[in-house]
Amino acid sequence: MHPTLFTIGDLHVQSYAVFVSLSFAVAWRVRKAELARLGHRRWPGYQWVLVGALMGAIVGAKLGMLMFEPTLRSERMLSLDFTGKTVVGGLIGGYIGVEIAKKQVGITESTGDAFAVAIPLAQAVGRVGCLLNGCCYGTPSDAPWSLPLGEVSRHPTQLYESALLLALAAWLWAIRLRPRPNGHLFRRYLIGYALIRFGLEFLRGDPSVHWGPLSIVQVVCLLTALVFGALIIRGERTGQPQGD
Repeated sequence: MHPTLFTIGDLHVQSYAVFVSLSFAVAWRVRKAELARLGHRRWPGYQWVLVGALMGAIVGAKLGMLMFEPTLRSERMLSLDFTGKTVVGGLIGGYIGVEIAKKQVGITESTGDAFAVAIPLAQAVGRVGCLLNGCCYGTPSDAPWSLPLGEVSRHPTQLYESALLLALAAWLWAIRLRPRPNGHLFRRYLIGYALIRFGLEFLRGDPSVHWGPLSIVQVVCLLTALVFGALIIRGERTGQPQGD
C-alpha cells in the first residue's frame, strides 16, 4: 500500500486525502451539471439543502463508526475520516439532513436526483484512496488478482467496489432523462449501492459487528433496498413519490 502519495520537502501528501479531495471535486462538478438540467437552484432556500446534506453526512459518518465498528480509537472520532463503515452512516445522515433542511426552508419537491450520479462517481474515486491507504480491505485470497496487505494477500474489495460504482453511475447517467417521478433516480442509486455493499461485505476483512450471519451494515443495506424498492413501485404506480 502507499499511504503517502508524494513528498514535498517535509510535507507528506497522503494518498487518502488526495483521493477524497478528488472525489469531492468530481461530485461538485457532476452535481452542478445536473442542477442546471433540473433547475433546483431556482427554488428559494435551496442552498440550505446542500448544507443539510453535508452536516448530516458528517454526523452520520461519526455515528456510523460507533454503530458499525467493534473497535474504535477515540482520535478517529475527531478526524476527517470516510473509511470503513462510515460511508453507510454518512449516507443515512446526509439523507436525514436534506429532509430536515427542506422542511425548514419549505421545499416540498424531491431534490435527490441532482446527487444520483455524482455520489457513486465520487465514491468510486474515493475507494482508490482507501486501497492506497490500506483500509476497507478484503478477506485473504489466493486469486491471481489479489493484492498484498502486510504479509497477507487479500481481495481488493476497494477496487471491486470502485468498478461496481462506476457501472452504477454509468447506468444512472444513461437513464437519467427517462420520464419518472422526481427523486426516483436517487432512489435507484440507494438501492444499487445497498446491493453492492451487501454483496461485498461477504468479502470484507476489516472488523465488523454481526447480527447472526449478517453484519449490521448488511442488515441496513437489505432494509434500504427493500424500503426504497417498495417506494419506487408505489410511486411509479401512482405518479406521486414521497420524500427524497
